[in-house]
Amino acid sequence: MFTPPAMLPLIKIGIIRSTSIGDVVLATACIDFLRQIPAPVEITWVGRRPALQLIASAFPEIKVVDVDPDAANYQDKVAEELKEMHFVIDLQTNLRSQLLCRVLKKDYKIQSYSADKRSLDRGTMTVVSRLRGRRRTLPPELQSAEVYQYVMMLKTLREALEVHLPVEMLDGMDQIKAVPSLLSEHDTGETPWQKELKFGRWLAIAPGAAYETKRAPLQLFQEITELLSQTVKQDKFFEHQTVGLLFVGNEQERDIALAILDKVDWKGPVLNLAGKLNLWETALALREADALLCNDSALLHVAEAVGVPVAALFGPTVEAFGFPPWRPESKAFSSSLGCRPCSKHGKQDCRYGDKLCFGLIQAVQVVDHLKGIMKQKLPAHESTQNVK
Repeated sequence: MFTPPAMLPLIKIGIIRSTSIGDVVLATACIDFLRQIPAPVEITWVGRRPALQLIASAFPEIKVVDVDPDAANYQDKVAEELKEMHFVIDLQTNLRSQLLCRVLKKDYKIQSYSADKRSLDRGTMTVVSRLRGRRRTLPPELQSAEVYQYVMMLKTLREALEVHLPVEMLDGMDQIKAVPSLLSEHDTGETPWQKELKFGRWLAIAPGAAYETKRAPLQLFQEITELLSQTVKQDKFFEHQTVGLLFVGNEQERDIALAILDKVDWKGPVLNLAGKLNLWETALALREADALLCNDSALLHVAEAVGVPVAALFGPTVEAFGFPPWRPESKAFSSSLGCRPCSKHGKQDCRYGDKLCFGLIQAVQVVDHLKGIMKQKLPAHESTQNVK
């Protein structure tokens, strides 16, 4: 953390990022960065609910602007909100946001900087996968991220600051380490479900995703959960511990949770909050878990942003898109099928009709990872006493 000199001028920065929820969470790395620079900063964030609710709840000091992009006067309303900014960071980088930035420059002389979302690269990967099919395996480099999407967003912010900050304030800025973060210390934690989550240990499960095609089959979730149940029963490490299951997501995922439990003999407590919480409350619930089992979904990024590692199941998308878990304790699980990725966003139906990309994921490897996270969470002396 820098020690800022006295009486530095206030820097006003606009950020445009409205969708998707996961991308908005990843964009909070920019907030984390700005909180560490040696100058006072005022941020105005242009977005849409429900993602905007996360920003407003995690960072009450930030001004949020919720404007319907389909409204006829969208550009005028947003430009009015941003006309006092020193510069604008466009993390949405679509046609609408780019037109808005042109208006800001033309009418108010406000410079904007657009992030590279690597859409062309993702499109190329998808086309190549069509040619590759299942005759050849997926190149290993596609099962990891060369560049994370949140790092690309930070790069855009750094470039803007290098232009707008005095030279003497740039020293040491390349040493700032920023990551996606949702601050929750200001929450009182007084709801009944928050109090319940204070007792015992919890493994969170989020079986949903933005598209049905990105959701691992129910059978895989059932298999993983059943193996977890056996692990908790048989491993002496858990002998004197209460381990519960926490389900999160929307109303549809509530039914999936019930279907999972219908096939699993889970002896510990179960708290099915899917469909019962808003997005910010879901973040607060995940904060209390040891780990999250999920798909390639928004809640993957929400969990990591509140400090919780994940085991993420990747099917039609690939890690090289830049959206895999970034925490060192987290891990993405996927297959080496050459037909991955199916599409740029994972919403296209499996052209083989079998979702084999999920079917090849080994449940035992996922469980071993989750078990390892739980063992690392305990104090060293307690872990030593309980392990065989």
